[in-house]
Amino acid sequence: RRLALSTAAALSAATLRPRRAAADRGKDLYTSDGALLQSGGGVVQDALLPQFDSSGALIVGNGYSEETAYRTVRSGPASVEVLKGWVSTDAGGLRDPVTGSAASLVRMSALPTGASSIAELGKPEQLQLVSSLGLEAGLAKADLVAAARRTADGVVFYDYDLALPATKCDDTLAAACLPSLVVLLSACVRDRQLHVLRVDASPDEWRRAGKALKALRSTFAVAAS
Repeated sequence: RRLALSTAAALSAATLRPRRAAADRGKDLYTSDGALLQSGGGVVQDALLPQFDSSGALIVGNGYSEETAYRTVRSGPASVEVLKGWVSTDAGGLRDPVTGSAASLVRMSALPTGASSIAELGKPEQLQLVSSLGLEAGLAKADLVAAARRTADGVVFYDYDLALPATKCDDTLAAACLPSLVVLLSACVRDRQLHVLRVDASPDEWRRAGKALKALRSTFAVAAS
C-alpha cells in the first residue's frame, strides 16, 4: 500500500460553463517504490516511505501518520488550513520537506467594497476577475477552467481555477500543452471587505500538490469583525 503524500490531480470539471483549457494531466507521485518526484524533474532516491502490514495498518511511519494534521494560517479575519508538514518560503509560497515546492504563492488580501455579498457583484461566471478581484492585468489571458459557488458560515464564496496558457509548446509531444501557471482563487465579501485568497502553482508544483492545494482553497474562511 502506498501513502498518498501529494497526489497528482488534473483540474476539475467545470460547474459553470468554463472555457476549455489545456490542463496539466500530471502523473503519479511515485515513479517506483522508494523514488519520489522532486523539484527540477528529478527524483528523491531511496526515500524513507511508510510501511504497512497486510491489513493496511501503519507499522513504521518514517515521519508520517495515517491522520492528516493541519495548521491554521491567518491574515486578519481571513484564514486557511495548511498541511502541518508544509513550510512557508521567503517568496510567499509553500514547500513540502520531502517532495519539494508545493506552491509558489499563497496570499490573502482584502479590499474595501460597497457590496454586502460577493453575489451582488454578479454571477461567478460573469465576474470580470481582474478588475473585480484586484488581480494583475496579465491574468486576463488566463483560461477559466472552473468556477463554483459555495457558502460557509452564511457567507457566499466564489472559487475559480485559472490556467495561463503555455508560452511554448513541444510539438513532439502528443499530449496537450501544459499551462505555464495554475491559479486558484477564492473570494467573498464580509463586513464590506472583499477578501481574496490566491494560490499559484507551476506545472511541477501542480503535479505534486494540486489536489492538496484545492483542498487548502476549500478551507478559506473569513470571520466576522
